[in-house]
Amino acid sequence: MSAAFVPLCLRGFVSVQLPHPAPPHSREGTGATPPPKWGRLGGGAQVRGFCLFFALFLLAGCSRGEEQLNINLRDILPAEWKAVENWKPVNIDADSEQEYLLFYTYDASTTADGLAIDGPIGGVIYDSQTPASVPANEADSRPPSPWLQPYALLPSYWKGAGYGFIAPPQAASPSSFEVKRVFAEETKNRYFEALAAQQIASAGATPTPAALPANDELVVYGGSSPIGGVTHISIFWWSSPREGYGSTQISASGGLKVVKWDGGANRSPIREVRARYAEEDRSQLCKESIFTRYLDPDFTSEVAFRPAVYYHEGPRSLIFCYGIPETPFYPEAIVLAYLLDPRGHREMVAEDARKSVDATLESWLRVTALQYHQTVDAIGPRIALPGAAPLRTTVRAYLVYPTQTGEEARIYEFTLEHLPTNNSQRTTDQWRIVGATPVQPKG
Repeated sequence: MSAAFVPLCLRGFVSVQLPHPAPPHSREGTGATPPPKWGRLGGGAQVRGFCLFFALFLLAGCSRGEEQLNINLRDILPAEWKAVENWKPVNIDADSEQEYLLFYTYDASTTADGLAIDGPIGGVIYDSQTPASVPANEADSRPPSPWLQPYALLPSYWKGAGYGFIAPPQAASPSSFEVKRVFAEETKNRYFEALAAQQIASAGATPTPAALPANDELVVYGGSSPIGGVTHISIFWWSSPREGYGSTQISASGGLKVVKWDGGANRSPIREVRARYAEEDRSQLCKESIFTRYLDPDFTSEVAFRPAVYYHEGPRSLIFCYGIPETPFYPEAIVLAYLLDPRGHREMVAEDARKSVDATLESWLRVTALQYHQTVDAIGPRIALPGAAPLRTTVRAYLVYPTQTGEEARIYEFTLEHLPTNNSQRTTDQWRIVGATPVQPKG
């Protein structure tokens, strides 16, 4: 098939509305605070006095007959936005027509050192629409010819928008893929009823589909953590023509990793995500938690095709960002290595103290925090003199234990003894646990 260009000249309107940063239903999962419940309506600002030509470019020999959009992005994006790569076909809404996903940077700036920064990355989906697809009560506010309707994904300044962007500044182009819900409790929805109610009888609306869309969620990975994994996972789904796309997001500076899917990986919704947050400390510690997917009927719009979803964060535990060191150096690292792997790091405890330490601690669920001294009461290494008291320090560990009714927190103080450098054995100075005692909370 030869290439075909269809020019659409709109004398009174721009054929592409400028996006308004307002995805309709969004919940965040950053772990800092519980996700707020908040709904809002999407929309776009029309700009008059402009004539824009766009084209539907049909590629020759396209086996699927997919329409490729051939538009100069400079003509439709706000001047302060910069496209990241090109359009990407996407279709997760209520019709069989193809939409177009575009990532872009915004909030460009220049650092104090003169380095130009493009800014964070946002996203928008453009949907080609005709007057027949617009409800009668809105027809007088829409262009008289076909146009592209933008549905903003992120950024957003509304409550519940997560971190408010798809990827941080200087990040690589986000990756995205479509998935389809598979669990019965999620596919029970008002899809066909809502779609039929939104048809326009006077405009000869297209027949109502007899099956759910092939895919109904968009997953976007953004950012990259030096620890490993992406830093942002954003989930988008179609809500309604008036409200656009719903969204939820999980963010973690120490990286995200999908640990459970509803079905096949990269083909079904994400059920559980592991998140890590760097403590920015000398022993390279991180907090780790699991986010789990839930339906949110209270947050679902009455006219939405499907329920909204969000990800709830479970309790955080303390770990090593890059795995347990083979020979931990700092006292707090010695304690944590033992607590995370008592059998594999049994040598972290002095041999004559192992039974008493084990008996004192019993079986715990997780470590939530450590409290320790940054320095010890000595200036530089010292030679151990015969009969002299060994150099000691303490580390407090906050542990969580199971109970019959749930969980309880306990505090234990570990005493560590310093072992000087042994040049003959080629070992640096080390610490060893010589005792652990429970600490009664104040008050």
